[in-house]
Amino acid sequence: EPLDADPGAADRGAFLHRALDRFLRDHPGPGPLPADALDRLLAIGRQVFGPALSRPAVWAFWWPRFERVARWFIETEAGRRADLAGSRTEVKGKLTLVGPAGPFELTAKADRIDLFHDGGLAIIDYKTGTLPTKREVELGFSPQLALEAAMAQAGAFDGVPPAPVGELAYWQLLGGDPAGRIDRLKVDGAADSASAGLARLIAAFDDENTPYLSQPNPDGAPRHSDYDHLARVKEWSVGGSGGEA
Repeated sequence: EPLDADPGAADRGAFLHRALDRFLRDHPGPGPLPADALDRLLAIGRQVFGPALSRPAVWAFWWPRFERVARWFIETEAGRRADLAGSRTEVKGKLTLVGPAGPFELTAKADRIDLFHDGGLAIIDYKTGTLPTKREVELGFSPQLALEAAMAQAGAFDGVPPAPVGELAYWQLLGGDPAGRIDRLKVDGAADSASAGLARLIAAFDDENTPYLSQPNPDGAPRHSDYDHLARVKEWSVGGSGGEA
């Protein structure tokens, strides 16, 4: 991309994540938010956006959306605080599983993990784009939160004691009307189901006869992949524009 190109959608998501991360690190709980919580979050936002705010498109479109997200976030956060013993943000975790060919290491970085006074946990993922559908989650095509739940229950996240997970949720940060919304997923059995599915995959790919296909499910393939160029996807796809077969 040109050096003077405007920030893209991925940058907007990064700005929002960074701002909320810094705010929660400053105010992890327990206890209520400060009276000037919104002003503090907006100040953090200005620092995070930095020079990008000088871009007309960012100032005219992105910043007003961030302001609306910030108000929604503070209102939502204030309503949760009475039940929270604290929040952890950008939490790294590692869980070692046993496979037929040896240990398999599952790693993750959770956007946010809330610890409740009753001992339970909530795992939250911030989204600035489209959410996976409930069906995609149930069929295992979007297992992120369920696998993070399995890790949390096993005590795999830094600084988070093992505990039952009572909430799995996407917080969609829209910045429009509404400014944000919460999409809660089914919790019962989610961690066990995702763990069992992962165990089956580990066993399958530990078998030397299992091929590593470039696109085992073309309809569900991601739009972008770091490995498409190695698989020469465009060259070998019907109607591809990357070259001749």
